Amino acid sequence: MNEPILDTLSSYGSKIKLEKGVYLNIKHSRQAPGYFYLLEEGICALTSITNRGEEAVYLYFYPRRIIGFNQLITGPDQERTQEFSIVTKTPCTLYRFTADTFQNLLRHNQEFNSFLMKTLADNYYEVLVHFHRRMEESAVAGLCRLLLNVARPVDGQLIVPKFFTYAELAKYLGTHSVTVSRIMAKMKQKGYMAKDRRGIIIKSPESIRQFLTGDQDFDY
Repeated sequence: MNEPILDTLSSYGSKIKLEKGVYLNIKHSRQAPGYFYLLEEGICALTSITNRGEEAVYLYFYPRRIIGFNQLITGPDQERTQEFSIVTKTPCTLYRFTADTFQNLLRHNQEFNSFLMKTLADNYYEVLVHFHRRMEESAVAGLCRLLLNVARPVDGQLIVPKFFTYAELAKYLGTHSVTVSRIMAKMKQKGYMAKDRRGIIIKSPESIRQFLTGDQDFDY
């Protein structure tokens, strides 16, 4: 996202660095007014804990995204359980803003309001698409789509960052890490993927894309 508001928004907040595994959104209360954040570097995720005590991931947040503002919109007077959390999935650099800053921007900055509405719409759409694909796609198609979406070019190769372990991929796909491991083993056997210290290497993107339609059989 290259919206101009993000180039000036940082002047309203304080820059912080957080390690992996830090929960950003504390339940809104009058005693703990809460914050919202602009993610500058790293990856965060919208998560919850299932009845089995397992983490489920619904949405990843990447740099140049504002996050953690939902509780500031709903306000402290609404009685609701904090079912979802935003957690840092990697070491992150963020700008942190107070609830008062959020309210002032809402009241006086039309550019911020427009960007906030766009962010809400993007989040809503991405979560809907994610759930639709989880219901409709096979485990193979879902895994291939996720890997292609998060891979980045590095030194002429398409690399999935090592943050995306088999367990992490399974949390997002709603499947078991053993299933991801078996699919990946077959993919590596066929020469479509490899793995090194940087993460997963997609050696044949064209072959991987063929599985997105679900038309091809793939025994794993």
